[in-house]
Amino acid sequence: MKASTKIKDDLFLWIDSVLSQDIPENTVAFHFNLYEGSDSVHVQLMGTDSFEGGADYWPGEETFSTGEAIFEIPFTSAGAEWPEWLEFSKQLVIAYIDSGGKSTVFRRSRGVGIGFVDGDMYVLWPKSAA
Repeated sequence: MKASTKIKDDLFLWIDSVLSQDIPENTVAFHFNLYEGSDSVHVQLMGTDSFEGGADYWPGEETFSTGEAIFEIPFTSAGAEWPEWLEFSKQLVIAYIDSGGKSTVFRRSRGVGIGFVDGDMYVLWPKSAA
């Protein structure tokens, strides 16, 4: 599934903005929380103080969060059901890790994950941990 250029560009700008802020020194990894909204997938970025990849990945303790400053991906782009939303979101974040403006922040970290809150979590970086 290919992300629309506007959504991808807007997400990249949002992540750039988040990663341009002061990040606490004890942040060693990052996690994208996904939430179901009424007409969109809500994306929240947080930093964590630890990272244990693998099949049982779960984010460490939060060091910072975008809180209510979320990014929204409309269902009209993300798909009809949560498995599509997850895959669409994963592909957008992987694209950012590969070529986003501040992607080196992620690539220098111990790891980057994604998942619906209270659902399964997935490691996106490092790729060998996925």
